[in-house]
Amino acid sequence: MSRFPGLSRAELEAFLRAFTQPDTLVFRNNKCLGLNRNGKSYTVHVRHGASRKYDASLVEVVAKDLGVSLQEFKDWYEKR
Repeated sequence: MSRFPGLSRAELEAFLRAFTQPDTLVFRNNKCLGLNRNGKSYTVHVRHGASRKYDASLVEVVAKDLGVSLQEFKDWYEKR
């Protein structure tokens, strides 16, 4: 079981903005594209349809791609 919580679409977008290099995050064709803090590109395919909740396992994978530790995530999540 993941230690990351599930996020709503707005929370996921805020999470991406917080840990992406400034001015690199783009939302295009149900995809979020950007550069992580190390300058490596990433793509998150967002779901289209009725579900607006992203489960914990997806959040954990996205955090890994962004190079965000669980503690960094928890600090951000509590401050927002």
